[in-house]
Amino acid sequence: MADLAISIVIVSRDRPDFLRRSLRAVQQLDYPLFETIVVACPPGAKIASACDGVRVIVCDAPNISTARNLGVAQALGEVVAFLDDDAVPEPTWLSHLANAFADPKVAQAGGTTLGRNGISVQHAAARVDTSAVTHPVAWTGLAPGILESRADQYHPRLHGTNMALRRSALVQHNGFDERFAFYLDETDLTYRISRAGGQTVFVPLAIVHHSSGPSRFRASDRTPRSVFEIAASTAVFHRKHCPETGRNAARAAFISERRRWILQHMQRGSLPPDSAWKLCRDLIKGYAEGTKRLHVPSPPFPHTQNGQIPVRPVSSQDVALVTSPRKRQPDLMRAKSLAARGHRVTVLDYDLTARFHRVTFTDDGFWLHTGGTFGREMRDEPMFQFRSRTERVRRTLSRLVGIRSKKVLLTDV
Repeated sequence: MADLAISIVIVSRDRPDFLRRSLRAVQQLDYPLFETIVVACPPGAKIASACDGVRVIVCDAPNISTARNLGVAQALGEVVAFLDDDAVPEPTWLSHLANAFADPKVAQAGGTTLGRNGISVQHAAARVDTSAVTHPVAWTGLAPGILESRADQYHPRLHGTNMALRRSALVQHNGFDERFAFYLDETDLTYRISRAGGQTVFVPLAIVHHSSGPSRFRASDRTPRSVFEIAASTAVFHRKHCPETGRNAARAAFISERRRWILQHMQRGSLPPDSAWKLCRDLIKGYAEGTKRLHVPSPPFPHTQNGQIPVRPVSSQDVALVTSPRKRQPDLMRAKSLAARGHRVTVLDYDLTARFHRVTFTDDGFWLHTGGTFGREMRDEPMFQFRSRTERVRRTLSRLVGIRSKKVLLTDV
């Protein structure tokens, strides 16, 4: 099958450093036929403009649906993939998502999103009901497959920082509903597409690392700063999808769950009582405001765009460096140098402890794995594992085949 042309749309607001790191990771994708469109506030647009081959749209409106629609309108690809500015994709991410669209009946696809430690799963296969409650789906194995709806109430839910949709489906369904200024915007769209009969594929190996950066809605430690738009978007979702007879119960369940979440932060000491009570009041105000939001259709997207995405040469080498305390600094400098030359670099830095493992994509453009030789890498492993350093490295490299690299083993040059 010929490679599909894909447009990656990244929306960014007030997080230029996160955006810079995300774009570095996108430049290391092993897929040959894609473009990158960044829709950002002025500081983010300045960062994106300095990157070769990135198309930039300045948007200072604090509305993620508006920004995403601007990106879709300019997309040249047959498929549009979405990534957040505080997320980085594994090099094979786009290749795995592209394969899902070999079947013309597939309208949308999503992958596995990992949390800030680079190991634990944040989002995977899931469905959402008419009350906007997510129901995880148990998925066996690493093969992609159709994520079916259940009855008329449970439809596939994709995560906005790790999903791809046919542009024709986006056009047909008028893109993102701009009443969702933040939260549930992608859930509403993918729900509508699925309910109309579009097939959804879950692709386990299409992996994105999501660091959940700070924003006007949350602090860097995930302490909530504002819940008004979360509540407003939930109200819009309930009005659109929840039967009228169930809306009061859906509202009550949402308010109760969010209040409990806010009070847990207060009990942990991350929220002072005054801030917690203000957030609880904003839940009520936001939900009430959301029930009044009138639907204003977005301007229709052009069915096609003039232009062609050029094929990118994918010639980078996949490099693995196994370091130790004695040579850590020289190896990290070497990794930085190799990444600057366009190589995809993984550094394995394991000490003789039982520390849990972490995976990060550094600002210098390489992947860094840290932890103990005897520690737990995958979260379903035993807390302590007696194994040699060589065996630990071998297991990690084996696990990364098909994720970090398509090759059987990463190569140290």
